[in-house]
Order: sequence, then structure tokens, then C-alpha cells
Amino acid sequence: MSGAASQIEYYARALRAPRIGDAFRRLGDQARDAGWSHEEYLAAVLSREVSEREASGAALRIKAARFPGHKTLEDFNFDHQPSADRNLIAHLGTSVFATEAKNIV
Repeated sequence: MSGAASQIEYYARALRAPRIGDAFRRLGDQARDAGWSHEEYLAAVLSREVSEREASGAALRIKAARFPGHKTLEDFNFDHQPSADRNLIAHLGTSVFATEAKNIV
């Protein structure tokens, strides 16, 4: 293992950012093959850490809330609510209304 790789693993542990330690080699290979700049490589590594941290944080909050089950729009049974407009529900599920700052009520 190179000295730089050892340092990156140490820094990832010190920062409590384990995904950096898991991804830096793979993304480094991809960056070299694609000719990324140093900034692009660093952005990719940090982006991986942030996105996975946010996802695991959401999962932890759902678990801590002790919901009886995890449901998604894809799990919605329209047979139990036949008057629900499938197209409207699918559109609302995209959250486009939020980025457009539109009221859905």
C-alpha cells in the first residue's frame, strides 16, 4: 500500500468518513482513465461520502421513529383507493412542485 493511500485511510477514519476510505481507490482509477482534474476527483469522493451519509442518516431517522413499516409511492395499492388519480400521485411523487414553488393544495 502506498504512503498516500495509508494517509487517506487514516484521514478518512479520523474524519469519521468511512466511505472515503472505501471509494478513493476505485474513483482514483476512474479519474485516471477519464482524465479528471484533481478537483473533479475530490468532488466525486466527497460527493459519494455526502450522498451515502445522507441516505444512512435518513434510514437511521426512520428506524428511530419506529414506524410500523416503510412505504413508498411504488407500494401504494390503488385498489384500496380507486378514486385516487394515479397520474397526479406520480407527478406529485417527482416533487417538481417544490422546485417550482407551487402550492399543491
